[in-house]
Amino acid sequence: MLSLENIALHRLEPLLVVVMGVSGTGKSTLASEIAQASEFTYLDADSFHSSDAIAQMSQGIPLTDAQREPWIERIHSQLSAYRSEKKHCVLAYSGLKQQHRQVIFSAYKHSVGVLLDADLKLITKRLSERSDHFMSPQLLTSQIAEMEPFDNKTPLLKLDSADTLDQLLVQFAEFMAPLN
Repeated sequence: MLSLENIALHRLEPLLVVVMGVSGTGKSTLASEIAQASEFTYLDADSFHSSDAIAQMSQGIPLTDAQREPWIERIHSQLSAYRSEKKHCVLAYSGLKQQHRQVIFSAYKHSVGVLLDADLKLITKRLSERSDHFMSPQLLTSQIAEMEPFDNKTPLLKLDSADTLDQLLVQFAEFMAPLN
């Protein structure tokens, strides 16, 4: 496998990598592995949800855009702090709405996105096997419906979640090579 250890060695500005996708695509797993392999700070957007939002999603009720705003602001604030500390960061984040992605990506001067996509059967299977997460499998349909198209302002790597973790990491390293 290609090494991720030096993807940011010569950067003067810190780098933000945002791994996105609907629930069950494996974004937290991939983001955590990228962070560990590259010695970046790992951040999971789910940890910034309020207890009310978690309770609501646990009941299968999607959040409104208004309910997401404070969550997005908390993530942005933490990312801005990391940037000011010159920390490279990998964020696992659903990335459903373009306006929210713009806020997230604006926290860093240099950023790249990774979009995990998967067959509905695979995601449904993963969600049914998962017991340690608050996200109700009932929300998958609403997440898929709310995923907005991506603009071309930020480099974006699209990956298939059906690939192995090692395959995904190799594809990410190959994507990053010309950007360094």
